[in-house]
Amino acid sequence: MIFKLFILAILGYHACLLGQELKRGFLDVAYQHLKDFRLAEARVAFEAALQVNPELMNARLDYAYLLLRMGETEQGRNEIKRVLLARPGDEGLSLEYAYLAYETGKKAEAFEVFLRLKLAKNDGIRRQATETWERLDRDLKASIARWSEAVQKTPDSYSVHEELARLLEEHNDWVGAAAEYRLAFGLKPDKRRFLLEIARVEGEALRLDYAHAALLAASRGTPPMIAEEAREFLPQRYPYVYEFQMAVQMDPLNVAVRRELGFLLLKMGREKEAIEVFDALLKLAPDDALSVAQLAFLRVSRPAGGGPARAAGESGLTAVQDLATRSLEKGYLKDALKYLEQLHESNPEDAATTLRLAWTYNMLKLDHEAVRYFDVARRSPDHRIASEADQAYRNLRPSLAPVRTTTWMLPFYSSRWNEVFAYGQAKMEFRVPKISLRPYLSSRLIGDLGRSNGLRFGPTGQGTPQALSESALVLAAGVSTPRKHGLMAWGEAGGSWQYFSQKNHTAAIRSDYRGGVNFAKALGAANLSSEGGWFAMSTVDAVYLSRFDNNTLFYGQNRIGYHAPSAPLQFYINLNLTTDLKRMDWANYYEFGPGVRWRAPGMPKALYLFTDFVYGRHMLRGDGSRSRRFTDLRAGVWYAFSY
Repeated sequence: MIFKLFILAILGYHACLLGQELKRGFLDVAYQHLKDFRLAEARVAFEAALQVNPELMNARLDYAYLLLRMGETEQGRNEIKRVLLARPGDEGLSLEYAYLAYETGKKAEAFEVFLRLKLAKNDGIRRQATETWERLDRDLKASIARWSEAVQKTPDSYSVHEELARLLEEHNDWVGAAAEYRLAFGLKPDKRRFLLEIARVEGEALRLDYAHAALLAASRGTPPMIAEEAREFLPQRYPYVYEFQMAVQMDPLNVAVRRELGFLLLKMGREKEAIEVFDALLKLAPDDALSVAQLAFLRVSRPAGGGPARAAGESGLTAVQDLATRSLEKGYLKDALKYLEQLHESNPEDAATTLRLAWTYNMLKLDHEAVRYFDVARRSPDHRIASEADQAYRNLRPSLAPVRTTTWMLPFYSSRWNEVFAYGQAKMEFRVPKISLRPYLSSRLIGDLGRSNGLRFGPTGQGTPQALSESALVLAAGVSTPRKHGLMAWGEAGGSWQYFSQKNHTAAIRSDYRGGVNFAKALGAANLSSEGGWFAMSTVDAVYLSRFDNNTLFYGQNRIGYHAPSAPLQFYINLNLTTDLKRMDWANYYEFGPGVRWRAPGMPKALYLFTDFVYGRHMLRGDGSRSRRFTDLRAGVWYAFSY
């Protein structure tokens, strides 16, 4: 441990020396370029030196002066400001910055600096700052007086209010500037950048409620560029009711803000206030269908509504149903969800709406809510709705259960080995809150009916595969990742029991470690339950197996084929490849050939039959007694279920 710390200390020391050498080298080059009047090259060298060490304030100041010489006035000003943050007591540089700020449009900031320098310790700087401030203040007050007179003469000109607001802002009169910007926005409501100006000056005046209200109004409107900029400055929390109310006062034509305020009041149980908000909104935008429907719902739910209210409610229901249908057709799932939730609240017994709501939750990946509504819909007296909902519930529920058990079995006959093989796995998977990894317990069967073509084990216990079987039952504990974009990983540790290997009438049990990565992708009508058409599917596995001499095998299985229309029948071509890291002759081969899989009438959907005929070839020379080319007819059954 001490040795490692010693090595790290040496490395850190040398890294520090290297940084100093780089810094010194870049600065030497920069100043040499300055001396030779190669300004562009000097700029590049200064930037490289400051990137290595941003705290070089003398170099940064020289870099700022270089930028000013090159005409980059604003960037030079910003670099001088960075130096001033590190040297707040540098009165000469502060005075220089004040002039630069005034010349580049930062007049309010320049006024603040000049005002602060009126108390400077240096007599010359204090006198110069005082004279400059008084002259600029006198000129600015005169301009404010002229534009104030212009406002009185032409109060309906938004541009006059805008210019007066900018002058007041330069004079650090933030409250007066905000008032003029609001008057300008009221006269020109389509110029929504005024809202950002209002938010900025209200923030300078420390009136944060008004600033947030202006940003809220800007964020719920157009153009999108203004809305996006406003959202960047809004607080992370959701706005309060009073902020929505202030936003409505500031931007009374903003339909989106009014509508959102109405729904917020509804969520808070303040129906009377929500009705008032929707009433006012419909006077402004009588064609707002969502508000019409919501207002009808509210009036139906209130006893005083009477007959006309009931008619309005039915009209509102029809409007919302149309909106939900159109939103689903266009893929606007969040809008559709909002409409379907309203329909369900108004009539919880409507099973068709409940089923549509469940599917919408499912498409939005809100599976916990989807399962709940599928469960409700599958109890419907309508057989078609109940059947569809029950199937969806059964498919979705296992993935959300705290414990999920999956089982698959694959027995098949191989003509090449004249043997029946059986693969299978029963896995109990556990959902752990707040983590994505899934621990599990597993029992695998990898065997055959006979012994002649199984595994031969040497004295070390390592297997030398001679066929497709390990003749083993493997019990293990492991962990897997969720499948994302077709990809998942897994790993497990356990023990393997070779049921044909006997020593003194006792079965041999050996340690077994496995892990790997799986990728699966399907296109077209790959599912036997689909309606038909062309399809392609691919499965790729990389699997580490400790019992195969710690080898890693790679499998690629691909099918391209056609699904018969209106029948669970597929014809396809197999294209398979197997290889490994240790280049074992038995584990490197390819095969291809036709195949068919089908499901007979009355068979469960989780079960199908298949027959494949493949031609294969081993890619490496191995056992001379075994032909490198082979053919194989395979026929078997696949069955899987989960609960």
